[in-house]
Amino acid sequence: MNFFHKLLNKQFPAICFLGFVGMLYAWERAEFLRLDYLIVLTLFLVVIEAFPFRIKRLNTTFPFPLLYAMVLNTGFEATALYSAAILLIVHTIKGRPWKARLTAMFGRITTVLGAGMTVNLLWPLLPGEPTELLFEEVRMVAMLLIFTFLSASIFVWNTNFRALYKPFRTLILKLILLDVTVSFIYAGLMMYLAITSPVTNLGTLGFVFFFLPLASACFLLYLFNNLNRAKQGLVTLFEVSQTISQQHSLPTVLDQVIERATSMVGGHCGVLYLMEDGELRRKVCTCSSDLNAQKLPEGISIAWAVALSGKAELVHDVERDTRFWPGETLYGTRTLLIVPIIIDDKVAGVISLGRNEPHSFMLGELQLMEIFAAHAAVAMKNAQYMVEREKRLLVEERNRLAREIHDGIAQDLASAVFQLEMLRRNSPDEDANQQVQKLQGMLRQTATTLRNSIFSLRPAPYTHAGLWLAMRAYLDEMEKEHGLPFQFEAPEQTLQLAPDVMSVVYQVFAESVQNVIKHADATRLYIKLLLDDECLKLTVQDNGKGFHFGRAMLEAVNRHSFGIENLHLLADQVGGTLEYHTAPDKGTEIVLEIPLKEDGTDDGTRGALR
Repeated sequence: MNFFHKLLNKQFPAICFLGFVGMLYAWERAEFLRLDYLIVLTLFLVVIEAFPFRIKRLNTTFPFPLLYAMVLNTGFEATALYSAAILLIVHTIKGRPWKARLTAMFGRITTVLGAGMTVNLLWPLLPGEPTELLFEEVRMVAMLLIFTFLSASIFVWNTNFRALYKPFRTLILKLILLDVTVSFIYAGLMMYLAITSPVTNLGTLGFVFFFLPLASACFLLYLFNNLNRAKQGLVTLFEVSQTISQQHSLPTVLDQVIERATSMVGGHCGVLYLMEDGELRRKVCTCSSDLNAQKLPEGISIAWAVALSGKAELVHDVERDTRFWPGETLYGTRTLLIVPIIIDDKVAGVISLGRNEPHSFMLGELQLMEIFAAHAAVAMKNAQYMVEREKRLLVEERNRLAREIHDGIAQDLASAVFQLEMLRRNSPDEDANQQVQKLQGMLRQTATTLRNSIFSLRPAPYTHAGLWLAMRAYLDEMEKEHGLPFQFEAPEQTLQLAPDVMSVVYQVFAESVQNVIKHADATRLYIKLLLDDECLKLTVQDNGKGFHFGRAMLEAVNRHSFGIENLHLLADQVGGTLEYHTAPDKGTEIVLEIPLKEDGTDDGTRGALR
């Protein structure tokens, strides 16, 4: 019992063993009677086996009438060998893997021999005489039923009994009923004509005309089935593409793309990867709870191979592909259909669809997904354009508001401060002058706040160019306007910084440079930016006249000027420190230090360690 239990769990070796034993048996006992009939039957059988028609997810055809005619012509041993050889040739031409070829070949030998030997054993029990119609009809029906039963059993066994579960069970029963009905009608008509016809020998031409309708019907069903599936696929593709193209949000488009792609091919798992900074990152997944990897290791996995080649691939069995990486799809996936998403002649992403049965995707589905990927690329590009358009409109609106504030309210405030100053100087009333001075301080503070608002409204120059280029461009502009030469030291390729860190660094840098230009009377400016994994250090040094720091702070308080204090507050916002090293006639050195940490994002951005 233990041996048979192990045998049931080794489907492929068992099928090959039974088929090989049957092949040896058939080779010893095969007899080839009428070669002309055999050639005609072989040609028709090739057509029928080469062009099966698909019903839902299973292929079917009607080979039994031809097989039974072969049995009548040469015996079931030779029929088993011929039909097995035909299946091997057809599967080889179609490029099926060797396991599928051997399973089909040895399975056919087993079913034909099993049906023939069983009918021979039942021969004494059949009603009537061998020359009577009833005897031949019962013999034909018995062989048909046994052949169908064995074929279905081998199929269910080879699929590891998955075919017994829904939705396969009902579909298999319907296909068996259809096959038995068509085969019974055609083979029964053949037996009726053979026994009742006054012509004892129909000849080769008679065989051709008799089986031509069957082969033609199978071929036409194959064409009609493919055309209908292609039509349904294109209609679905059009509807899906139309739905996706109506979305303007890129995350929504990505969700729609992978969900619709998975549903179109009936996959159990779908993953959409995007190329970002040379890395392939998982963005959307229909089975995200079962996948942990946020990005694929560079150059590893079938998805990476497709991204590098830019060509779609259909992998019938991932367990036999050395490029497969288990983390790229759901556990238990056996077949992968992977297509690239190409935008502007560059691979922008990859769609990976999986099923848990090997050889379950077809070439037509691959071609359909290639068309779908092209539509998805257009939708993604449109969504990216809409995002950029919204950003551009937002920037334009912010710039407009900044200009209006600068040219309107800011100028009015400056004029009000100036007029109050004139009023204070011309007024002999000390009490009134104190009130005016207090009002001036409030207006100056409001003007400072307004300037900060204008600065916040305008897009920071480092947002797109990067911190190094933005600082360099600012220094070039200052040198051009004020004739102040500078020396700038900073690594061009720096670590990614969080937006709040870049904002503080740039504001401290720009304000420090402005202070040098306004107050230092310097002839040389030195800027240095150091950056490592743990700390950022900005140094702004000039050779100007310097100042007494404590005295300058008291004067600033009296003037209600809070420039230095504002810089300290900026540094404090990101957990940094700001130091002034200065003395009269000694120049000034400003040092900003910000401790850094990993920001926890996938792109390696570093934020402030508060």
